[in-house]
Amino acid sequence: MHYAVIGCIHGNLEALLAVLEDIRTRGIERIVCLGDVVGFGPDPAACVDLVRERCFMAIRGDHDEGVLAEPTGYIAKTADGLRWAREQLDADGPERGAERRAFLEGAQVSFSSAGISFHHGSPRSPHEYLFPSDVRRDPRKLRAAFTHVDKVCFHAHTHVPGVITETPLAWFPAHEIDGHFHYQKGQKALVSVGSVGQPRDGDPRACWLEIKKNDMFWRRTEYDVAAVAAKLEASEVFSTDLPIRLRKGR
Repeated sequence: MHYAVIGCIHGNLEALLAVLEDIRTRGIERIVCLGDVVGFGPDPAACVDLVRERCFMAIRGDHDEGVLAEPTGYIAKTADGLRWAREQLDADGPERGAERRAFLEGAQVSFSSAGISFHHGSPRSPHEYLFPSDVRRDPRKLRAAFTHVDKVCFHAHTHVPGVITETPLAWFPAHEIDGHFHYQKGQKALVSVGSVGQPRDGDPRACWLEIKKNDMFWRRTEYDVAAVAAKLEASEVFSTDLPIRLRKGR
C-alpha cells in the first residue's frame, strides 16, 4: 500500500503542479484528494482539471460546495472569491464548466474501508475543524470524533499537518516528529495531511502525505510562492491578506 494524500489546494496551480511532480518522482501512482480544490487561489479551473485527471478518489470540501451553490457562512471576501471561482469554471466554455461542476458534485463526502477513513473536516462533519488546540480546549469534541474512527482518519481543513492520538489524547505537529508517524495496531489517530496551496504552520512550502503501509510521511515541496502571490495581488477579488499569508505560511 503506497499512495499519496493531498488536500486544501485552494486554486494554487503552481503548488499543485510541484506536488504532483514530487509524487511522480517518488513512484507513487495512487493519489487521494481530501477536497477544497478551489477557493482562495487564482487558478480554480486548472486545479479541478488536474485533480480530476490525476486522483483516483476525491472528497468534496466546503469550498468545493461553495462554488456549486450560493456560498453561505463565509466572510464577504471569501464568498466573493468563491463566486468568482464558479465563473472561472466556465471560462473556457460551458461544456468544460459543466464537466468540472459534475466532478465536484460527484466527489464523495467521505470514504471508509478496513478501518481507514478519509474526510475533509472530521469524521462527524465535513465542516468541523479538528484544531491542535482542541486537545486542551475541547477534548470532548475530539473524544466524540474518535467514536467514529476505527483505526485512522485522514483529514484536511485545518491546513496544519500533524496527528492527534486518542491514547494519550495528544497533538503531535509534523515538524516535531520529523515528519513521520508510525501507526501501531490498537491505536486510533486523526491525521491532518496539511495543505498543498495554503499551509498555515509557518512553512510556506506545499504539504502532502505519503503513506507506505503503516508509515506516514509529511512531505514539503518547494514551489514559486512569489508567482502565486503576485497573481493574488493583481486581482481585486481576493483579500489583501492572502498573499501575505501565502508567503509566511500562516
